[in-house]
Amino acid sequence: MPMQLRIIAVILAVLFFVYTTRLVRRDKAEIRHMLKWLVLALIILLGSLFPEAGSNIAHLLGIQTLTSLALFILVGLLLIISLKYQMSLISAEKQIKNLIQEISLLKKRVEDDK
Repeated sequence: MPMQLRIIAVILAVLFFVYTTRLVRRDKAEIRHMLKWLVLALIILLGSLFPEAGSNIAHLLGIQTLTSLALFILVGLLLIISLKYQMSLISAEKQIKNLIQEISLLKKRVEDDK
């Protein structure tokens, strides 16, 4: 990995780490949701500081370059995260639907008691 690319990766990883911690500190995000992004920033930082280890892992897996391995892993992680959020959204929608139904039943019961 060229030195310029390593420097850019380190700078971006640090900026990403700082940005995610600022979101948590300003109460714009919860730590449990941001933990995966902090880990991702740490992985990017470690990968840029020790690219030889990543290249060795890529070659062991039969992948030609570290960049291809990193892209494959990051896309896979983002797909998993996206699927998890989709499942959370579906669950929240079901809960909202149930709450609306319960409120409607309670409202009808109150109106009938009048």
